[in-house]
Amino acid sequence: MLVLWSPVGRLVERGVDAHLAGMHRRQLADRNTALDRWQCRLLYGGIVTLGGLRYPEGAAVIDHYLHGGGRDLQLASDYIRRSPVVRRRLAALPLDQTAVVTLRQREDWRLSYALNPFRLRREAHRVVIYQWIAFDPRPAARTVLDLGLLRFTVPDGLVHVLHPRPYMARCEWPEESTSTTRGVLQR
Repeated sequence: MLVLWSPVGRLVERGVDAHLAGMHRRQLADRNTALDRWQCRLLYGGIVTLGGLRYPEGAAVIDHYLHGGGRDLQLASDYIRRSPVVRRRLAALPLDQTAVVTLRQREDWRLSYALNPFRLRREAHRVVIYQWIAFDPRPAARTVLDLGLLRFTVPDGLVHVLHPRPYMARCEWPEESTSTTRGVLQR
């Protein structure tokens, strides 16, 4: 395990980054192999299963993108309403206004895996967050996966190997309530 914190760990990260970028280049050229598709199923299955332990909202977004059939997804507000990014932007948002919120991953890793960028709306009696989930296929769109010991970069468009269906993700809660919604998903 100490090897992953050493320069060898950085080599592993660069190797994974290069491998995923190569798979994405093949995907963009419509030349993915059966091995590429298998590796993508393994990668995104791992993100949903293992990532869900630390980042449940992000795992729910990916799982629904791959298996939700394009139906809307309602995320629970437990974490999202307490996010420092959401609280800061909400404090500056006038009533009946909508703001587009874009964040750097390091500002809030958990929120960035679920929604980024998203729209934040403050209404008289509720707060609404929403985002159209359709990952950008361009090579410049990337997400850093922080696994603790390792960090590697996944091209956002790589998910298109698995033919996801775009959908609207939403989260809302009463403006003046302090109660929380239980669970990660509400359906």
